[in-house]
Amino acid sequence: MAAAEHPLERALVGVCACMGRPPIPPRSRAACVELLQSFFLWASPSAESGCGEEILARGSPAMRASLVLTEAVKAVSRGGGQVTGAGTAEEGPELKSQTAEESGKSNLVKGDVEKTGNKDVAPTPKVKALSAPVVLDAQCVLDCATAPLLLLCGVHIQEAAWSDPQARCLSNQLLLSLLDAAHCPSVTELLRGSPEEPYSPYRAALGLLGPRLRKDTWPSHPDASLVFPWLLFQVPRPFLSEYLSRVMPPSLLLSDDYKLKNKILGVRCLHHIVKNVPAAELRQYNRALVVYHALRNHLYSTEHDLIEVVLPCLLDLFPILHKPPPALGAYKKDAEDPADQVMQLLLTHMEMEHRINLRRLYARTLPAFQERLGVGIVRHLKRLLQVIVGYLEVYDGPAEAARLSILETLQGTIKYAWPRIPPRLPLLLKSLLKLIHELSTEANQNSPSITETLLKEATECLLLLDHCCKGQVKAALKDIPTVCNKPLLRKCIQKVLQGT
Repeated sequence: MAAAEHPLERALVGVCACMGRPPIPPRSRAACVELLQSFFLWASPSAESGCGEEILARGSPAMRASLVLTEAVKAVSRGGGQVTGAGTAEEGPELKSQTAEESGKSNLVKGDVEKTGNKDVAPTPKVKALSAPVVLDAQCVLDCATAPLLLLCGVHIQEAAWSDPQARCLSNQLLLSLLDAAHCPSVTELLRGSPEEPYSPYRAALGLLGPRLRKDTWPSHPDASLVFPWLLFQVPRPFLSEYLSRVMPPSLLLSDDYKLKNKILGVRCLHHIVKNVPAAELRQYNRALVVYHALRNHLYSTEHDLIEVVLPCLLDLFPILHKPPPALGAYKKDAEDPADQVMQLLLTHMEMEHRINLRRLYARTLPAFQERLGVGIVRHLKRLLQVIVGYLEVYDGPAEAARLSILETLQGTIKYAWPRIPPRLPLLLKSLLKLIHELSTEANQNSPSITETLLKEATECLLLLDHCCKGQVKAALKDIPTVCNKPLLRKCIQKVLQGT
């Protein structure tokens, strides 16, 4: 078979031609790795190529050349795995699958790639005769191509300034073809690699992305901030801990950016790390504390979308930051819990907040913070009850999301801090009766289902108050049904009086 007729050689020559290189296929594994890594760098935005017409013109040809390569890998795999190209009878270097020792020795290509003109389809010139036979191993080529082609898909598959609809369509096709060639059902399985070398493709991808995600380089590579989270979210526990030192700095860098989109991506990356790395490793070198301070600074923002991802991340981080209690007989006063610090800040924002979307967000998150603090909620009881009363007085729209969350918070507060509730009974009883009366009038704008839910939760709060105050609520409400002409209000009072 002539060398140019071999599918893998023809595909690799097409990759060379796409970049404007001489049409000579790689003859060693190192050369194959260098070619495909250079191919990814050539087709991705950078300080030299930018995000304009030059990189737009490279996207579609790069996708086509990559598709030809993956299809050639599948064809050779079906035909027996390897074919020897033309040449002399001399024994030459072979291109075979990488061993375990070779897996960590591939160096990142840092040289500049030759620039070419804008070509829609790269021609496939004839291959020069080789002086030695080249054994084309489909599995070896696939191992070399997985990380660069997967990163290339991540660069062009998302809507961005450097990607057009045609490139995005071809990227989807390339991703499916790559998964088919590797016999993997998903990107997660593809990154998992072989059992002998778990997550070797992810390691190679991080090696390519690492230099593009440094503090001084990542603004020149805007694609890296999109590809990095996409790949990070595919790596679950317990494998992520091995790469903690490589994925945490870029995540912190993204979360500290001035652009809201990058901040949200960075916080989501940190949240994935918190959930998928063992607590002991996060405590080591105070990594968890670094993440906490980075997240806490975002609470001073007024961006709803940012705070919406920060608060759940903090809730998952608190158990890692919290130290276990001292042994019996060795009492030591607890240091201030980070959960207490965040609760204080949260209540401060809730007291002063007037934006309805942020009020709903804070109210929705409050029960989870209360559950986290447990009995420790008594440290914030005075301010918390002021917030509860204030939120119950304000109409929240047809869904009444804030009021429902506040009623849930009040129920939890009564359960956890019941010894401190009796002195505050007049304040809470007055607020709940005002709410029930408002819902019972004709001016109520809520739907019947929302009204019923609010009345049910408010009645439950009255029952809990009565239990912890030893019947004082029933004694205060016993005469109301005789003078009340509101059916809904009378119904709620009757439930409380009949409750046990």
